[in-house]
Amino acid sequence: DVGEMLGRGAMGEVYRARYLPTDRPAAIKLLHPMILSEPGVVERFLREAKVASAIASDHVVKILGSGTSDDGIPFIAMELLEGRDLADKLRDDRRMPANAVLDLVEQVAHALSAADEAGVVHRDVKPQNLFSTERDGKVSWKVLDFGVSKLNETASTLTRGGIIGTPSYMAPEQARGDQVDHRADVFSLGVICYRALTGRPAFTGPDSVTTIYNVLHMQPARPSENESLGEDVDRVL
Repeated sequence: DVGEMLGRGAMGEVYRARYLPTDRPAAIKLLHPMILSEPGVVERFLREAKVASAIASDHVVKILGSGTSDDGIPFIAMELLEGRDLADKLRDDRRMPANAVLDLVEQVAHALSAADEAGVVHRDVKPQNLFSTERDGKVSWKVLDFGVSKLNETASTLTRGGIIGTPSYMAPEQARGDQVDHRADVFSLGVICYRALTGRPAFTGPDSVTTIYNVLHMQPARPSENESLGEDVDRVL
């Protein structure tokens, strides 16, 4: 039972829905029909559901089910989240208070730790993939989109031979196209923390190639040079 569209991405569209097997409100992600024939796309799309389901954390979006619709379109049913992502928050407010950033880091780190225990590297931790919901005045952060994640026990052929991730938030070894482990996700979380505290990106450029060069060769400005954050923040980041 599919309703209004909630969002659109490179691989598919997300709709508000009711997932009939459980009769729960849900978000349904449908793969774009025009990319169905591309090699590995369906496998990678459905693999996201399998990977996310294997991670035991309240801070990872819950998968309700997956499969193929009657008209042949692959889908993933997820818990319906009400709120907005970190990218949207940072567009409205350039910086976040330190206590709010600490809360975000603690919750997202819990999700990444659980992912590591499940043998999963997310590889695309960025503000668009961190979603906040609020209940009874308490903010809960969820990690979304394990579509380009890597399973540690397998050398996946789905993304072999290319640089996977978002240049501004990727670790240097990721930018080189090397093998990565959980430390790449920790690096990305550190870059997010830098952005949220200072209001400025740690790594940027006019294009993705320049940004990747900066990730590999440039040291970001100390946070305390940008804002009155103190040397302890410099040391942590």
